[in-house]
Amino acid sequence: MNDHYQAAMDGLKEIRAIVDRGTPPTEATALAVTQTRAILAVAEEQAKTNEHLQTGNLIAYAQLCLAGRDGAKSAAARNAAEAAMKGASDDNGDDF
Repeated sequence: MNDHYQAAMDGLKEIRAIVDRGTPPTEATALAVTQTRAILAVAEEQAKTNEHLQTGNLIAYAQLCLAGRDGAKSAAARNAAEAAMKGASDDNGDDF
């Protein structure tokens, strides 16, 4: 979980705690909740992007090892990239 996502979650919990203490919700509270949810959505998408970048780096490394004629490293990197691609999927359920 990245720091921005955790900070947004903490913000939502704090807003919920304020409301639970009996403070009437205001327009500012509603805007803060909306903004925090937007931050959470961005953080989630950034996490997905980071996974894709890591997989891309593994693929590039596998190609580099192959070009350098290091078959063992190339195979290990290729296997790691394939495992990463099988573990990640987009919103459609398709791998990448």
